[in-house]
Amino acid sequence: MKPKHIPLKKLALAVCTGLGYLASSAAIAQEAQQTEQEVEVISVTGTLIEGVNPVGSNVIGLNQEKIIEQGVTSATDVLRRIPQMDAFNEVPENTLSSSIPFEPPQIRGIGGLSGMATLVLLNGNRLVPVGPLNWVDSSMIPASLLERVEVIPDGGSSIYGSDAVAGVINFIPKKDMEGGEISVQYGMGHGDYDRIDVSGGFGHSWDSGNLVAAFSYGDRSAMFGKDLSYIKEDLTAQGGADYRATGCNPGNILLNNTLYGLPGVDAANPNYCSSYDNQSYYPEEERYSLFTNLNQELAKGLTLDVLAYYSRRDAVDYDPADIRTSATITSDNPYFVAVGDETSNTVAFSYEDVWGKAGKNPSVYEQWQVTPTLTYQLTDSWKLKGTLNYGKSESTYNDYQINSEAQAAALAATTAGQALNPYDVSQTSASVLASIADWQEYTLSKQDLAEVKLIANGELFDITGGTMRAAVGTEYREESFYQVVDTGMIGSPTTSSVRDIDRNVKSVFGELYIPLVGDNNTLPLVQHLDVSLSARHDRYNDVGSSTNPKVAVTWNPSEDVTVRGTWGTSFHAPALADLAAPLQYELFLPFSPFRASDSPFVPDFFKPTFLVGGASEGIKPENAETMSLGTDWYATDELRVSLTYWSVKYEDRLDQNAGFFFGPSYYDEEVNQDYFILGPTSAEEVIAKFGDLPVAGFDSLETMFAIFGTPYVVSDQRKANMGAYEVDGLDYSIQYFTDVALGELDVNLSGTYILNRDKENVKGAGFNDTLKQGDFNSPISAFNSVATVGLRNGDWYVSGTLFYRGGADVGDESIDSFTTLSLFTSYDINEDTQVSFNIDNALDQDPPFRLIDEGVAYKSMGRFMSVSLRTKF
Repeated sequence: MKPKHIPLKKLALAVCTGLGYLASSAAIAQEAQQTEQEVEVISVTGTLIEGVNPVGSNVIGLNQEKIIEQGVTSATDVLRRIPQMDAFNEVPENTLSSSIPFEPPQIRGIGGLSGMATLVLLNGNRLVPVGPLNWVDSSMIPASLLERVEVIPDGGSSIYGSDAVAGVINFIPKKDMEGGEISVQYGMGHGDYDRIDVSGGFGHSWDSGNLVAAFSYGDRSAMFGKDLSYIKEDLTAQGGADYRATGCNPGNILLNNTLYGLPGVDAANPNYCSSYDNQSYYPEEERYSLFTNLNQELAKGLTLDVLAYYSRRDAVDYDPADIRTSATITSDNPYFVAVGDETSNTVAFSYEDVWGKAGKNPSVYEQWQVTPTLTYQLTDSWKLKGTLNYGKSESTYNDYQINSEAQAAALAATTAGQALNPYDVSQTSASVLASIADWQEYTLSKQDLAEVKLIANGELFDITGGTMRAAVGTEYREESFYQVVDTGMIGSPTTSSVRDIDRNVKSVFGELYIPLVGDNNTLPLVQHLDVSLSARHDRYNDVGSSTNPKVAVTWNPSEDVTVRGTWGTSFHAPALADLAAPLQYELFLPFSPFRASDSPFVPDFFKPTFLVGGASEGIKPENAETMSLGTDWYATDELRVSLTYWSVKYEDRLDQNAGFFFGPSYYDEEVNQDYFILGPTSAEEVIAKFGDLPVAGFDSLETMFAIFGTPYVVSDQRKANMGAYEVDGLDYSIQYFTDVALGELDVNLSGTYILNRDKENVKGAGFNDTLKQGDFNSPISAFNSVATVGLRNGDWYVSGTLFYRGGADVGDESIDSFTTLSLFTSYDINEDTQVSFNIDNALDQDPPFRLIDEGVAYKSMGRFMSVSLRTKF
């Protein structure tokens, strides 16, 4: 089955063309009309009411100027420089299991499985998810398109509904541009890695409206493990294990738990090779996006806004595991080589000689969305907004693998022309190799999002503190998730899995703004006192209902000091990808790196790991209680200081039993005993414990046993409402601006400090301190901070930014902090043209060492340098 891209391209082109035609027609029809210019009321994130700021919340904002000064090219690059984000000071690698070349934004690292606990919006509206998981791809939004970014690290379900547990991120595109601009950036990093990004836009305004159209194109090469010197696999010198592969070229014979290196069949010199040198940590990729934003007054008091985009991303990941294997050969094979007098042995080998150094797996991610909004001025103070938000996405992933059946047949063949020689694959006939290479797993995923919203907002009446305002609304949303997995020979695969699910959500919501104290009734120590009350009820047709209130207060004891606080509840509805996950046995890995403390490396490491996957029955929404209390102090006109305490109690998390990811102690804890079986002697023993379930990619569990051998462990990883988080901490920021002899100086310091981060993996197991124990064997930094010093002198601007990710513990293992320095300089050639130079991780700092495979705690691209040119016309 091959993906079809033409309809999406045609539709995107039609949308853009139609908008252009509509804008031109409106301009011509109303060219002679003179309309009164009105001051635009800007809607901000965290409130439904126009004309007021979100009460009580700590809003982290970046305007267009600050985005440009960071030298970034995508919205995701903007976010990873914010300390509250999970990917702070890290470049997330692609997910090799499904070649996902992006990761969803997560505030404070509080995420779900395939869904998200951070709500991502584009101009206040949801984005259609894309890919085999329900993830939103914010990296397809070019930074050059953005007018500003607003992040509210506080629960937002009373306004927006599901997903706004950890907070809300709103990307707000440019709405007003006259003329055009274009930006070109070229960058290069370690090895042969380089990338080019080209983006631009054009805008035009007329008496009754305006149009902005923008595009973005990016092309980058792959960065491989061999390009990153910090990756280490043989950690025996540091007291760890040797994680190098044994399926090499030449390979090894495994007999009686002893490795004999080929070609000399020498137990003293086994062959080891890198698992990561030829693996793409950052995939080869080409992407492009188109955006249009139209604003048009249709009649007096009636305006139309239309935001539309189309994005496509073609990526290729390289995985050497796809060409490596371990198999048994008998003396019936004419190529058989005996160590002694045995009649069969097991060979770990690679097809590198004939297929190249790694498997090449392409993927495509395509999405489009159109969001028209009609706004009608009901009265002088009330507006009615109707929004239709519709989007579709489609992704495909081809994972080319070894045809196990053809390989088994070739190993069992008795003639040289039909047999596989695992000791030297280059001696195997081309036709046999072609049949072994004839296998793929093809995944097609489609997702739809359709929303209709109606919101009225305006003034109620005056009270002594000011004018009370309100907003009320209703929303209907439909979502669908379709996925088909075809497995088999490339020309004639069979459908091994189909997931087809949809849902609808009906919602009502409202918000009330109450200015209790204002300019007309000021009290001692109470200059202003504003209260906001909001609530929302969402009814799902598949997982039940959720009602979420929020109370927010902003108090000004003086003109220079603001005290703010919020309390509310939020929720995350189970993602459709979770609900659609079939109950089945799965091959997790053909080897077992996660084992009990008394497990010998040989032979247990070389045994496979099986899982029980899928979704348990009775899944319901996850729930959270959030609160914040903070203050902003405007010490002088140049200095602003902000401090916020925040807390999230997240319950009924859809999770899997933490499993062996937490290390050997997992196997000793009583609460986990029902979730795994060690060294089962037969498929029947597994079925007796977990049930007679289908097997992914195989006709039976017995077949998987026969092909891969007896597993070290079978682990129950079914998703269920079993987890909980209790997290609290402090956010801070200091902003200082002043004139010095050399020019205009700006200093910014911001960060977050986690006080407590406790997690219960399974109900009844008790909470673990993830700051000390790690989370899924990953370190959690309690302290993240970023400091920027910038100086503007005439046409020059220079800045330096320090990113600090604090040290962390994972059990007894202590992990060092990670500090990098980025430098940026720009020069305004003239009023319209600017050239800039950026160096990320200027000192080429390696991420901290960890005693695990790869030998590293975080992923980093190392030093990356880029030069950019921006011009307006």
